[in-house]
Amino acid sequence: MLNGQITHSYVGNTCSVVIPHPHVKEKAKSTPSPDEAEACCERGAEALVDSGATASAEATGATVHVNLDRIRNVDIFIGDNDLYFYADVKLYKFHSRRTFDLRGLKTLVIKYDTNENCYQLCLRCLPPVAIPGSGRAAGSAVTPKPKTARKEYIAAFLNLPTLADTLQDKEPLVHEWKLKRITDQCQLQLDAHERTYKLTNNFRYGYASGYSGPLQTSELDKSTCRVPEPERLSPLQRRLERISDEMKRFSRDQYKMNFVELQVPAGHQNPLRFKPKIHETSMTQEQAHLLHNLCSRTAATKNSTSTVSSQSINQPERRVQNEIDCGLISIVLAICYDVRTTNNEPTCESGWTRSILCPLFCYFEQFDNYRDVLIAFLRRVITYPLYRNFELGRQCIRDAIEVLRGGRNWLINQLLLTHLQFASGEPCRESFNNYYLEDYIRYVCNATACSDEHLRLLARNVKNVLMDVTKRQLDLGIIEIETELIQELMQEMRIDAGSGSESPSQHQSNIADDDVLDTDEASGLEDDTTTDDDSVITDSFDSMDLRLIENDVYAVDEENEGDVDDGEEDHSEVEEEDHESNSSTTTTSDAEGNSVIEQCTSNSEAAASISASASASASTSTK
Repeated sequence: MLNGQITHSYVGNTCSVVIPHPHVKEKAKSTPSPDEAEACCERGAEALVDSGATASAEATGATVHVNLDRIRNVDIFIGDNDLYFYADVKLYKFHSRRTFDLRGLKTLVIKYDTNENCYQLCLRCLPPVAIPGSGRAAGSAVTPKPKTARKEYIAAFLNLPTLADTLQDKEPLVHEWKLKRITDQCQLQLDAHERTYKLTNNFRYGYASGYSGPLQTSELDKSTCRVPEPERLSPLQRRLERISDEMKRFSRDQYKMNFVELQVPAGHQNPLRFKPKIHETSMTQEQAHLLHNLCSRTAATKNSTSTVSSQSINQPERRVQNEIDCGLISIVLAICYDVRTTNNEPTCESGWTRSILCPLFCYFEQFDNYRDVLIAFLRRVITYPLYRNFELGRQCIRDAIEVLRGGRNWLINQLLLTHLQFASGEPCRESFNNYYLEDYIRYVCNATACSDEHLRLLARNVKNVLMDVTKRQLDLGIIEIETELIQELMQEMRIDAGSGSESPSQHQSNIADDDVLDTDEASGLEDDTTTDDDSVITDSFDSMDLRLIENDVYAVDEENEGDVDDGEEDHSEVEEEDHESNSSTTTTSDAEGNSVIEQCTSNSEAAASISASASASASTSTK
């Protein structure tokens, strides 16, 4: 979708917008042929039936010779400060510094000037609200101070961003999923005639927008394809449907899990460490047979060259070529993600992955710039597949750049493999092959239409655009999610550090307090405030484990001085006693705790007597 230029002006609380028609170069015919006049009369009669008028169709034929079908083929969305106007094949965006009055918007009359070939809209705006202390209204825009010639020269010499680039980076982020469709509330009026017409929906889709009418397929993958009737939805509406679905399906918790670490199953390689070998490829016999059949089809049945040429009669060739290239990049990105995440070993889910990550297949979406292609791919990467990681998506974009630089054979092989996956998978995705993939296979195989130099140019453009794509442009709030996750991790680290910085004296005092409490419980002393039996049982088991460790140390010190084998046997016996003590009841554990305390007391008394006798003998020898 090409973004056209809009002129506007403010008069009071009304904003007047003038939008040129995409085919503004086409002039009305002065004397239409009989066939054209009859067709115009038929269209005029149909328009009159739609609008409820009662005038004759013959009177309309003299007015509708400007190709009314294209003029009425319009789709309109509006927000608080934004207007999206899709006219036939071109998208026009307008951002207003004044807020539109949407509450009073019931019926919008669109005037079309047949001499200038442009639409004229008048939208009511809310009164501006003055900001206290600023001296200007809230809806007024601030005009930046223009740079001088000297500053522009210095900026160019130092490779600094220009003024236009700076303003483009600071342009407001439009939440497109909040826009409201008002097409059904609009009426079209030609020149100054009183007769009005309803807007129609008859949009094209598929490879190079070369298809119209309902889908010619009996089976459609409804789980993947979200637009079963693409001819009834404009490319703008398909895009907004995709954005809305991604907002609903995006999971904050899943993104947090994959942001810290990819949940890679055991025995599988980390996708971030995989390096695809685009220069090593081999084609199976089935793929070679499929390639021969696709390239040998005649132009009468289905040929991408004839499709593009038929569209170039009424549409600029540059627009068609740009749409084809953007669609090819979108398909290559989905393939690179599947290859990287499966280590180039396709699975039963590869067909689903390659279709769900490509908006061409799911929504019959049309692209006209690389930035929208990359943003749409990154949004779907962190929303649908198994590994939802932003850096993984960027790595797949780098893989696509390498493929476009010098991997034509690898790309053809993967396109054929994708065709086989769509044709043989469950559910069947044959419609994706009919309307997109077969034409793209013929396009890539045609060295004249898609040369190596052209592919390298695409790779260079994608690389330049990738440097400017940020997380903020995804409009999913992932920067806030990552900040929240980092704060949670830092809080956990503080808690762990605080619990681990306990001094040895405090640790010994805590153990002594636990021993005193266990002794009181064993002697039958009960606390009136304690009512939770589970907490008592848990505390008794925890203190018992600590005392058994101390008992183990004392046993080694007393009985196993210099005897390693006996120490191992005693250690195994202590482990068996530990296992038996853990399976005992609360009463037995308290009793064992008392016995351990008595043993520790006797051991300490024995050690004290030994040290006293040793000191007495030492004093005697000194004398």
